[in-house]
Amino acid sequence: MRDSRPSLILFITASVLAIIARIFNLELLLLLAKPMVVPAIFYYYLQTKRKKTNALFVTVLWLFFVGDMIMVLFPRDGILSVMLCTMVCYAILIKFAIEDCGIIKFNTFNIIFLSLLLLLLSYILFTILNLNIESIISHYLIYLVYGIILIVLVAICTFNYLSNSNATFLHLCSMALCMLVSDLFYCINKFIIELPIIDHINLFSQFMSYFFMVKYFNSRKKSLLRSSRIKKMQ
Repeated sequence: MRDSRPSLILFITASVLAIIARIFNLELLLLLAKPMVVPAIFYYYLQTKRKKTNALFVTVLWLFFVGDMIMVLFPRDGILSVMLCTMVCYAILIKFAIEDCGIIKFNTFNIIFLSLLLLLLSYILFTILNLNIESIISHYLIYLVYGIILIVLVAICTFNYLSNSNATFLHLCSMALCMLVSDLFYCINKFIIELPIIDHINLFSQFMSYFFMVKYFNSRKKSLLRSSRIKKMQ
């Protein structure tokens, strides 16, 4: 197996430098560090994967990279383009999560937990959509579709983990949680109250979602094999 430490160190270094640049408003450092984050995690994926490279997963990483670059170069005017890129990424990740569904367990706890989660996320979504802000009002449908796709992703990832509590689905659920926190804190910082700490948590969660996404994808093949064996035995 290839030594993945250099790629992981590169990813951590680029992420830390990008966060430091945001904390101290160092635009030049941000322009240098943030473009390195996704290529570094892609390099980590190439160093740790045990199967052939998946074109759809590479597409997800490429779209996240495009979104990051738009936010770096056009932080005020590029939000809709970033949302479109991210929605495609979330849709592809939903496809992967659905494919990995193993034994589906419907019990009282799972149903109640998922119902409460969906109610909470739906309440947060419509609270944000009902803010009297011009950018939301003029692009209401895009924000609505984006929020629904994110909620579906979080719900499916959570349900997978509740049904099969293994390392693969832990990485999947952690990825979805980090994406949810990142998007939620971005909305809070942009539309409700602008605080530096909120922006920093958003950035940290975003980078952590990349890491958990690669960890999930590198372990999902084993999960699929185990699930297929279980189905054959039943």
